[in-house]
Amino acid sequence: MSRHIPLDGAPNFRDFGGYPVARTGRRVKYGRLFRAGHLADLSLADLTVVADLGISHLYDFRRSFEQEYKPNHPSVLATVDHVIHLDITPGNHTGSLEVVTRTGSLPAEIHKFMCDINRELALSHQSSFERVFEGLLADPDAIILVHCAAGKDRTGFAAALILLALGVELDVVMQDYLLTQRYFLPHQQIPALRDKYGFDGVQDEVLEPIVATRREYLQAALDAMLEHSGSIDGYLLDAFGVGEVERQLLSERLTETV
Repeated sequence: MSRHIPLDGAPNFRDFGGYPVARTGRRVKYGRLFRAGHLADLSLADLTVVADLGISHLYDFRRSFEQEYKPNHPSVLATVDHVIHLDITPGNHTGSLEVVTRTGSLPAEIHKFMCDINRELALSHQSSFERVFEGLLADPDAIILVHCAAGKDRTGFAAALILLALGVELDVVMQDYLLTQRYFLPHQQIPALRDKYGFDGVQDEVLEPIVATRREYLQAALDAMLEHSGSIDGYLLDAFGVGEVERQLLSERLTETV
């Protein structure tokens, strides 16, 4: 199956199933776990494709500002049983604006800022990501979509957590994260970022790290998880109550024999 789902109005819409679980010899099921950016600009053809996925739980990590700026298409929301809004702050309007408009901001400073907000995802927003695990554990037939504005940082961390809980190796999780580089292209996204936040006069090279997908960003979150709990397994248990029993249940539901 193709992991990327080509849509006219949502270029970074992907199924993040199909990955191997080395320790069990199984693989993550296709058709159960999806990730995307905002769903405001879907075409009629896109809407048919998305409806056919049968999504039952939609987790929207955007701030209210972002939801109002680019509201998800009502036809998508009408087909989903559970729409859960989880307001996650890092990298949103206020934080980005303060950093980018600071006098003398350099690309290296924005790169560090993006690493910092990914650390913050792991350390300060655990309750939001816990909601995703709650949905997967409560409904054995859940088909979920996790998304934010770009489908990059907040969404990327959520997808990474789920894959790690299923036992997917770290390097494979990173590969899934970096796939966004193919579908969310900085040179195409900078004008939209400028319009969204009023970054008139800010140079492209300063804005580029915000819309880029870089290994260091997710790695910063992974490092924070290890600092917090000593291991990935420990973090999943400490942050979300996802221990051996819960992970086995998730494996039974979301992985399959090859």
